[in-house]
Amino acid sequence: MSDDAGAGDTPRAGLREALGRLADGGLAVLRTRAELATLELAEERDRLVKRIALLVGGVLLLAFGAMYVGAFVVVMFWDSNRLLAIALVGLAHLGIGAWLVMLAKGLGVGITPFEATLAEIEKDRESISRALRPFPVPRPVDGDDSGSAARRQPRDD
Repeated sequence: MSDDAGAGDTPRAGLREALGRLADGGLAVLRTRAELATLELAEERDRLVKRIALLVGGVLLLAFGAMYVGAFVVVMFWDSNRLLAIALVGLAHLGIGAWLVMLAKGLGVGITPFEATLAEIEKDRESISRALRPFPVPRPVDGDDSGSAARRQPRDD
């Protein structure tokens, strides 16, 4: 009788152990994905800070440079064609500004934040859906319900 009690506890203990391993594995996967997302978030933040600093510095230097070049051109043509010089400097600034705006629109194209995290989560989803698919059950041949039809070889008639 004690053998029956021991045999009854083994499947329950095995199931508990299997569920524990499954939960542990699931938590490990979640932790790995969270660490990857955290790393990508830090990289994205650093990249954004660099871009903003470079953009602000570049805009300031370009503004001062454009101002001095414009002033130089206007002063150089002050006696002969001051209005034409002012108009050409203004048009040049407008053209270069429009070109820079068009370049800025294309900067973010093609960059997907958290691309690696999303790819890993998609791989996890696909592997879980593959694991949850039921196994194909062999169908019995007409009139045979014994299950031995899967072991039979087809006949060549």
